[in-house]
Amino acid sequence: MYEDMEEKLKSLDLKEIIGYAIGSEEAAGNFYWMIVKVFEPNDLVKHKFESIARDEELHMRALLNLHEDAFGDRNYHVPDGLPPFESVAEVERVESLIEALNIAMENEMSANKVYTFLASQHREHRKLFRYLAQTEMGHYNVLKEEKGFFDEEVGGQQEYGKLSVKEAYRSPMFKTMDVQ
Repeated sequence: MYEDMEEKLKSLDLKEIIGYAIGSEEAAGNFYWMIVKVFEPNDLVKHKFESIARDEELHMRALLNLHEDAFGDRNYHVPDGLPPFESVAEVERVESLIEALNIAMENEMSANKVYTFLASQHREHRKLFRYLAQTEMGHYNVLKEEKGFFDEEVGGQQEYGKLSVKEAYRSPMFKTMDVQ
């Protein structure tokens, strides 16, 4: 899969690649903000996904700045024929959350590979692309830990997997205390 993506990326110019990356980061941010809403009553988990969503927004802004510096504007175009780095998934039940985490892990790994490729091809922006690749790998690792937790929670209990996320994680032990 990554080899095919690399061939497609080689056929694009830098403006198209940056447009593609901006669009993908926007999609990623939307995905993680959707997860945040699912965990609204659960501060501990919600804040972890808020952090990732904010990272994706910062990535998008950095790429928009790069686009403006390189091409004089922020009017980017997402080329056709490439999948977004991040796919979306409907999350309502614990089992669909686990599925969404699987998708998100694949997407973060894909984003890491794409930014690593870009760092190797565009030396003038190597530091930015390497940093983005590293951050995406960090997201992958966080998601892997989260998925492990939820997999363990379900532990073969189909009825638990059918619960809504809010039903399963509404417990007061998952709320943080406001300390002043």
